[in-house]
Amino acid sequence: MDAVHVESPAPAAIPPEVAATWRAADRYGWQVCTNARLRYALWNASGTARGTVLVLGGRGEFIEKYASEVIGELLARGFGVIALDWRGQGLSDRPLPARHEAGHIDRFETYVDDLRLFLDTVVSPLAPQSLLVLAHSMGAHITLRYLADNPSPFAAAVLCSPMMGLHNEGLLRAIMGAIPELPAIERRDLFTTPPFVWLAREVAANRVTHDERRFHWTEAWFAADPRLSLGGPTIGWARQAGRSIRRTRAPGYLERIALPTLLFSAGQDAIVDPGFHAPIAARLKQCLHITIAEADHEIMMETDDLRARFWAAFDGFAKQVLA
Repeated sequence: MDAVHVESPAPAAIPPEVAATWRAADRYGWQVCTNARLRYALWNASGTARGTVLVLGGRGEFIEKYASEVIGELLARGFGVIALDWRGQGLSDRPLPARHEAGHIDRFETYVDDLRLFLDTVVSPLAPQSLLVLAHSMGAHITLRYLADNPSPFAAAVLCSPMMGLHNEGLLRAIMGAIPELPAIERRDLFTTPPFVWLAREVAANRVTHDERRFHWTEAWFAADPRLSLGGPTIGWARQAGRSIRRTRAPGYLERIALPTLLFSAGQDAIVDPGFHAPIAARLKQCLHITIAEADHEIMMETDDLRARFWAAFDGFAKQVLA
């Protein structure tokens, strides 16, 4: 792996657009994993903590996106917070030589292995009990993979728009099957490889939130600290994502998970197909499934009224599982 290191785990600058709500971490650090360093951040709770929330973002996301608002809201609720940049994004090491190229992974099991090591060496010593995980999209998918294959250190899980199925999945699978699985091809940018050019135009538009102000926070962070920026997925990432999704849908796999889980679906999700969520929720032993019909993919980055519904459900669930 051609890991590319960055010098400091702290952001280089803060965009003025988020200065009012952004929360600096009490500590930034590195977790050394196989062939990579992962960047993490820690926020201490004020006073006696209700517990600790581990925040795990989606593909292409980074710690500062959640530190812009969500982490401050968790701190206001009495939680300590820990957040992680997945391998290949944020300020964690990346497998491709140029940091601004497409996001790549060799296999999704690497993400699961990274999460297991991070929990064992960093999170568990700092938060031995009352640990919740709050995960979005790809992060929620990896969380489910971890929970199905490992004893859980969590008291509960909150999963937003988990990546358990994609729109036009059958078409994408057929196209991927026609592309040779060779190392040089696997590292190519998916969106610049025909017939994926049409997808590039789609993802350039805002299809993830109705809130334009919050949508532009990502661009503001890329401008403030260009080390955070990342392109679309590689062909290899897309191939491995498909394989991992199919594994989670195999009979008996998710049935291993007994953890209390709150699963949010976004009714207008154009990235993840929310139609897969009800069958997934039914397979989990303790799952409350809530659909916010008017929301796009990024529920935590939505308009104030939709976010208020998310936080009301989160608060009720946290009160119940931490009682």
